[in-house]
Amino acid sequence: MALGGGPPSCLIVDDHPVVRAGVRAVLEEAFSGARIADAGSLEEAGELAQAEPPDVVVVDPWRTGVDVADVVGRLQRELNAPIVVFTSDGGARLLGEALKAGVKGYVRKDSPSEDLIRAIEAARAGEFYVDPGLSSTIVLDEGDRTLSARQREILQMLADGMQTEAVADQLGLSTETVRTHTKRILAKLGASTRTQAVAIGIRHGLIE
Repeated sequence: MALGGGPPSCLIVDDHPVVRAGVRAVLEEAFSGARIADAGSLEEAGELAQAEPPDVVVVDPWRTGVDVADVVGRLQRELNAPIVVFTSDGGARLLGEALKAGVKGYVRKDSPSEDLIRAIEAARAGEFYVDPGLSSTIVLDEGDRTLSARQREILQMLADGMQTEAVADQLGLSTETVRTHTKRILAKLGASTRTQAVAIGIRHGLIE
C-alpha cells in the first residue's frame, strides 16, 4: 500500500509499549519497506527524529499529559512533519483543539486499522483525514456555528477543486471578496487551511 513517493518513515509517540508495538505491526504490514520508529515521550521522539526525520508522526497527546496544542506545536517545530492524532479520546473538546492546532489526521484507537492507514496516507499527501466515526463530534465555534449561503457555496466550489480566480469568475465577485469569504469560512470552522475547512465542512454536513 506504499504511496508513489516510496515507503513512509513514521514515528509513533505513545507512552504505552503495547500500543506502540501494535501500531508498528499495522504500519509494517500496510506499507512494505516502511521505516518505523517509536517513542514513549516527546523527549525521546525528538532524539529519534534527529537520527531519521519522519514523514508522519502518529501521537497520542492525551497520554503525554500535556495540552494538545502544546504537543502538536512542539512536534511540528521540532520534527517538521505532519501530525496524526491516534487516541482513545473521541470527545469534541480534544478533537476541536487538535484541529485548531493544525493536525492532519485524527483517529480513535478503537477504529479499524484502515482508518489510521488512510490518515497517514492523507497526511503524507498534504491532505486531511478525520475518523468517519467522529464526524458528529466536530463542533463549530459557539459564537457562530453557521455559514451563510454564499459561504457554503464558496466552500462547495473549493471542495470541487476550483481555485479562487475561478470561483470569483463564476460568482461575478472580485478575487479579494472571495479571499475574504474564505478567511471567514476558515475562522468559523476553526480550520487553518482550505483543505481542513473542506474536510470539516463535508464531515459536518455543510457541503457534499
